[in-house]
Amino acid sequence: MKKLKILIDYSPACREDKTGIPLFVKHIYNELKKIDDIEIDKTFCVSSLIPIKPWFIYRFFEKILYQKIYIPFKLKFGNYDIYIENQYMFMPLFKPKNIKVVNIIYDIALILFDNIQTKKHTDNWRKKLPISIKNSDILITISKSSQIDIQNYLDDLNIDKPLNYIYANVDKIDKCKDKEILKKFNINSEYFLFLGTLEPRKNPLNLVKAFKKFKEESNNSIKMVFAGKKGWLYNEVLEYIKSNSLQNEIIFTGYISDQEKSCLLSNTKAFLFLSIYEGFGMPPLEALEMNTPIILSDIPVFKELFEDSVYYADPYNIENISMSMSKILIDKPDINTNILKKFSWELSAKKLVEIICKN
Repeated sequence: MKKLKILIDYSPACREDKTGIPLFVKHIYNELKKIDDIEIDKTFCVSSLIPIKPWFIYRFFEKILYQKIYIPFKLKFGNYDIYIENQYMFMPLFKPKNIKVVNIIYDIALILFDNIQTKKHTDNWRKKLPISIKNSDILITISKSSQIDIQNYLDDLNIDKPLNYIYANVDKIDKCKDKEILKKFNINSEYFLFLGTLEPRKNPLNLVKAFKKFKEESNNSIKMVFAGKKGWLYNEVLEYIKSNSLQNEIIFTGYISDQEKSCLLSNTKAFLFLSIYEGFGMPPLEALEMNTPIILSDIPVFKELFEDSVYYADPYNIENISMSMSKILIDKPDINTNILKKFSWELSAKKLVEIICKN
């Protein structure tokens, strides 16, 4: 029996920051390699190895040379059966015949919300995504909730494409009680933890406002720790903190290593993740792996993934978030770690192959 020959875009996994999409790409590639009937190669643009690059390098090397020219020619002359696109936009100069394109659409936050990225970026994304989808043969996403959102979007565009979902997962994390890491970040008291990029869709401003209200009403000495990169509109959060004299109550660690992440998750009183929208949400799953009490926004994807193992709060309701902070310190939820059994990189890779073969 002829092996299925796959080419996967590995560019996201070349980033230094191995979270989210980069982590997904890395693990799916590794699991596909283990399947006997699969022959898989990875491809990436060399400029993806540059952490911070000028606009013209990104535009010329990645958008023109790599995506539009290099990929279609590699597919045509490499005798591939399948191409897996991991950056949403499959827009080559030509599409080789007999190549099935699998486009992984992780979420459509930029379609559903106007204020989570710059207007220029959002308008450009909204213009190009329908073209990319039409160039694709199979669409994959990473949760049932995201599948529903994408299907509604396809219906609005009158586009009929096979659409399925496979779950993501996270790396296994060992507990870490190294107090030196806490000292490094000047954490010398109990704390709540947020883990992720500080950007509007993660809702950090409402989280800070709710924490302020919680502190005023409880007189608790607990701190708030934000661990992650600075994203778009980060200064808005800083200005609110400064104007409300919260500098001594809130700690920003910046980007952290896996060991530092393990330590922060191991020692926190509760993990808080009040996103406006997610396609999946890996940080809460990491917290669940550590048996950490969790407060999540009451959005469909989190209820799908985490069921009754966490507390939920309305991400737009400051009072509701604040009350959840008080509640979780008194009455911790029963953590059902059996939920973790439905998340497996191996199973997701096998399901991906099944979907490809059926379509």
